[in-house]
Parts: sequence; C-alpha cells; structure tokens
Amino acid sequence: MSNIFRSNIFKWSLLLFIVLLGACLVYFIYLYFDIQANKTEGFDEAKQIALQNTTLVDVDQIVRFHGDEPYYVLFGKSAEDEELLVFVPFNYEPDDPLIVVNQLEIMSEHTIINSWEQECHQCKFIKITPGILNDEPLWELTYIDSSDRYVLDYVSMYDGSPYEQLRFKTMFQR
Repeated sequence: MSNIFRSNIFKWSLLLFIVLLGACLVYFIYLYFDIQANKTEGFDEAKQIALQNTTLVDVDQIVRFHGDEPYYVLFGKSAEDEELLVFVPFNYEPDDPLIVVNQLEIMSEHTIINSWEQECHQCKFIKITPGILNDEPLWELTYIDSSDRYVLDYVSMYDGSPYEQLRFKTMFQR
C-alpha cells in the first residue's frame, strides 16, 4: 500500500509541476508580446499625424525620444525625395506645429559618432538617438566614459556643438 501511495504522490507531483511549468510558459509568452506591443504603441498615430501635417509621404523608421517632453521621431522622405526627420510630441494637439528637419541640413549620425570617437578614445559607445530639447533638434549620444560613468551627451544636429551633458556615477560595484 505504501508503494501505491508513493507512486500516486509522484504522479500528482509530476502533473502539478507540468501544469505550473506550462502556466509559467504561457504567462512569459504573453508578457513578451505585451512588452513588444508597448514598445511600438503610438507609432501608427504619430505616422498619421506626420503624413497629414508635413510634406512627408513615406516613413522608414520611428523611434522614441524621452527628454523633457517625449517625442516620436520619424525618419522618412517627402514627395521631392528629401530625407526628413519629423518630431511628433506624445501629447500632440492639432494646433501644435511639428518640427521638421531636412537631413541634408544636419550632421549625419556617422559624422557625429566619428567626431565623438576622436574626443573620447577610451569610451564605450552605446547608441545615438535624435532628440529635441527646448525645440532644439539634437543628437543624444549614450556611452560609458573612461571613469565608468553612464553619459548622455546632447550635441546640435546642425554643427555638433555641445548642448548639454549628463553623467551618472555608479553607486554599486559590479
């Protein structure tokens, strides 16, 4: 009788383990897709706003910028085949003017990165993102400097001049 009891406990424990494992798997799959959907939330609305209110006719890429005010940044082309950047605020109101930047008038990402590499030899580059602070179009360079600080460096899109820099010190040793 004790062998039957032990085998029943083993079967029920195994069944419970499989059910819990399946439930966790379903939950993590749901969570993954929910997070992915959240990352692109608002992109379609921003695209429609830009297409309706600017000369933009085609959108290649959309990114987010979270500065003082969050913006959607749309990379695209006009009917005249001009490459444009359009900044659409998250809380867009129909009366708000959109900031449109012709990419021929600004320094490219690669030029900014090359210039930064000349100045910061021992830094670890993370990313570059177009941004806007106080209605000024900027490039946001994110990197780790030689003192192991996380740095957000804002430079003008037009001439690469420094605008603002934020450095974050590590509080805990890795």
